[in-house]
Amino acid sequence: MKNRITELFKIKYPIIQGGMVWCSGWELASSVSNAGGLGLLGAGSMKADVLKDHIEKTKGATDKPFGVNIPLISPYADELINVVLEENIPIVFTSAGSPKKYTQALHDNGA
Repeated sequence: MKNRITELFKIKYPIIQGGMVWCSGWELASSVSNAGGLGLLGAGSMKADVLKDHIEKTKGATDKPFGVNIPLISPYADELINVVLEENIPIVFTSAGSPKKYTQALHDNGA
């Protein structure tokens, strides 16, 4: 199946798993990605070191595309953005706030 979503994210099926706080860790995200959808790490409850660990585990569990969802209301939003930049995550979803102050840096980094 091909459409704008599958082509944009380079996935088999137009399914995007929600980046849900507390339950969208590396196991769920990598499983969804391995099944042909887009898995998302839900970083809303994570500090930077925890997100980095989940990214490393996801990279080890799948060679398929995955992304990170960052609720900008998080007190750790700046640090979480820095992690996705350092880890070269090309797919970043944001919620609960305006991403304006991060948009240029994310685009410059390939997101």
